Amino acid sequence: MCILCCGCGKESSYEASDYMLNVDYKDDFRILQLCDLHLANKDNRQMHYDYLDGVIKEAKADMIVCCGDLFTFADKTVPKELFAFLDSYGIPWTVTFGNHDEQCYFSIDWLTNYLNNFGSNCVFKDIQDDDVFGNANFVVNLNKNGKIQEQVFILDSNRYNYGEYWGYDYIKDDQIEWYENMVKYTTSKEGHTVPSIAFFHIPVPEFQTAWDEAEQKIGKDAVYEYGEIHEPVSCPKYNSGFFDSVLKMKSTNALLCAHDHVNNWLVNYKGVDLSYGVTSTDRIYYEDGMIGGQVITIHNDGSLSYDRIYREYEVAK
Repeated sequence: MCILCCGCGKESSYEASDYMLNVDYKDDFRILQLCDLHLANKDNRQMHYDYLDGVIKEAKADMIVCCGDLFTFADKTVPKELFAFLDSYGIPWTVTFGNHDEQCYFSIDWLTNYLNNFGSNCVFKDIQDDDVFGNANFVVNLNKNGKIQEQVFILDSNRYNYGEYWGYDYIKDDQIEWYENMVKYTTSKEGHTVPSIAFFHIPVPEFQTAWDEAEQKIGKDAVYEYGEIHEPVSCPKYNSGFFDSVLKMKSTNALLCAHDHVNNWLVNYKGVDLSYGVTSTDRIYYEDGMIGGQVITIHNDGSLSYDRIYREYEVAK
């Protein structure tokens, strides 16, 4: 279990522990999920930072996760600004990438390398020369008394597919293999299956299935919890089977996505919470009353609860 095998049957030279970062678990650990910032050169970015400052302070979070589409048409100044802003709160923070993060005046590889070397309160680690597809695949261990209390998976849902179809990309087979091996490694290390949650940008196709079944009250697999749907689920046309892997591994209790700015709902599907975060700026498109952030609280017994923060931009001015 020490060596992680990823992709095409190849044996990776990297161990599972190479993909792990560690954060101290505090009782009732609060993670603030920020979504779809879309910061750009042309923006009044100080206005956005003032707004986000209010959300962050209200959240009283122990960790921040920016869930993709951080930038659109931005140069290198913008990520440097944003990451310094996040770091100023003195708590762990991390990001995953969305489909728009490649539409900038820098490459995803540059962004990945910058984060890998950021230090301070940043918890980000992607191994760029491994056999795992994407630029943000790693695990944050929440540790208590020398044991892993919970794991936070960060996965790259990638950007656009130009191969078998044109459209949003998906979590690849080697990423699913990596995920399963990470769960197996942690289970072996801890002696039991450690609960986890996973953040990535583009929702898997089961988000649409779950909503449809909950809305139509089909069967007992889909239980509506909260929120509204204001646009169709923008998921990949191809289902790579990541959700099936989650069910098989019996570790991950919540899949937390972004991408669709005016969806903010949660449906528990087959025992797994499928949840949109809350779009966190007024960039690109939004609806009044649906901007802010989502706080996921990991309780000491492993259960999860969710609180949404909604603020108007006028509050920040």
